[in-house]
Amino acid sequence: MAKAPSLSNATALRDETVLRRVRQLGSARDGLREWRSQRLTAIALIPLGLYFAASILWLAKSDQATAAAWLSSPVPALLVILFVLAGFAHALIGLRSVFLDYVHTRARLLAAELLVRAAALILAGASVLAVLKLFLGR
Repeated sequence: MAKAPSLSNATALRDETVLRRVRQLGSARDGLREWRSQRLTAIALIPLGLYFAASILWLAKSDQATAAAWLSSPVPALLVILFVLAGFAHALIGLRSVFLDYVHTRARLLAAELLVRAAALILAGASVLAVLKLFLGR
């Protein structure tokens, strides 16, 4: 006569299955690093965003040559590059958190992360290249 599994054995089996599923998603220690990175980029984006918004408002009433001349000086070029890089880094960290929460299959998670990282890399590279082109005057 087969003995029915006890409640504690069924719970242990369920917990082991859940633990196996969780272990495939990575270490919980990565979450703290991502949390800190997201907070640091958010803090960096506050003054950079205020500077960028004030600059755009100031440049709104000027012509293209004035804007190009403004961006060809070192401090504005550096601050705009930092703003772009911090913005894309912040967006990538936030999107990764959303993907981890809402994309449940490993293949779709990997595809979504690769697609978003590639798009961010291309857009950030193009943005930095545009600023450097104006800064170097070529």
